[in-house]
Amino acid sequence: MGQRYPVRTIAHVHTEASNGLASEMDEMIGGAIREALGQDTRVTWSECFTPVSRLAGLLGDPHDPEAIGLITVTDHMNHRSHRLPEALLQAAAADHRLAAGAEIACVERDTDGEYRKAPEVLVYGGPEPVEGPFGRYYGLAQAQIDELFAECRAPGLPRVRTTRVLQFCRERNLACALAHPFDGHFLSLEATLDVISRGRFVETVNGGFPAASTRFLEDFIGFQNRVASGWRLDGASALRWPLARRMAERILAERRPPLHPWGGSDAHSHDFDRVTVRFLADRPVPTAGDLFRAMLERPVEALLVDGTFQIQGRPGTALSVLDDVVRIVIRNLWRNRNEIGGLRAASRTIRGARRVVSEELARRDRRQADLLAAAARELDFAQILSRMVLRPAEAAPARRLRLAGVV
Repeated sequence: MGQRYPVRTIAHVHTEASNGLASEMDEMIGGAIREALGQDTRVTWSECFTPVSRLAGLLGDPHDPEAIGLITVTDHMNHRSHRLPEALLQAAAADHRLAAGAEIACVERDTDGEYRKAPEVLVYGGPEPVEGPFGRYYGLAQAQIDELFAECRAPGLPRVRTTRVLQFCRERNLACALAHPFDGHFLSLEATLDVISRGRFVETVNGGFPAASTRFLEDFIGFQNRVASGWRLDGASALRWPLARRMAERILAERRPPLHPWGGSDAHSHDFDRVTVRFLADRPVPTAGDLFRAMLERPVEALLVDGTFQIQGRPGTALSVLDDVVRIVIRNLWRNRNEIGGLRAASRTIRGARRVVSEELARRDRRQADLLAAAARELDFAQILSRMVLRPAEAAPARRLRLAGVV
């Protein structure tokens, strides 16, 4: 392999197109505002105030390795709202270092047969540009998004399934990654692990969520990568940790490949490069298509061994998450200052919005705590990984991954 060039990539970020029906919290917060100010109020709530132009302006000198070199915009999309904004299409056509992707809200079938809110999927696009109203650009075409929401629906539901979206991307050669798959959903531990196991690229470091789940995700990736590379559970471990045994059996039966850790800032208001992916590109000024091509065309094992992608930055903290919320509340108050109607109404609006946001964040924290508690009971990865045994026939590929520090 010839000379390679490090490129800082923002792989998960939002613009104002993530507001309104596209926002999963819009209905909850909107209801609280109407309760406080009346059903006919014209006050609206936004969870992101970032225009596309601000993100496009982050793209720096393409010959500066410390500058931001690639950005994939991943605005929220769901069955209610999934349109690419014109501003993004125009900016992506003007600069092929900017791509138009999406963060897809999903459900998945749980172990009890019920469909529940599930990990979201960051869908990026393919290695070749697509046609748009302002010229060719990298990312998703609107027709592909429409097809995804038509083809990937869960049976009898309007929402799409995580596993079906992943399959859709494989079938159509679209790069994708699971977004913060241990946070913000309501699947059981086993169903969550099964979804993660199918992901290929898994966001382990997210700037919008605290780090509680990062270590567990890293351990699970290490477990899958060992199983996929020839390590096996010893007999005692298979009996002691039946969930690990079942997951290993699925990985082997379906020949699931190794997983690659991924990172995203998930920024909605500021600090857009708090988590980036360093991409070793084959040319000094790559396009977003070069990033997607590397994700799609090279085996994960090869990417891990030669360090094509490396996460830079750290997960969020409780304080940084609170900072994001406070900034968004202040921006909403300022934007709606002419509609709220005085200090008393503003106070009611703040209380209502803050209550809904606090309750939702607390619910997510409890859910994450429940998942981590279940994981601690059912999967002691410190023991499991240390006691796995290597089949002699698989020693060569396993050794390569081990030397790379990824299993």
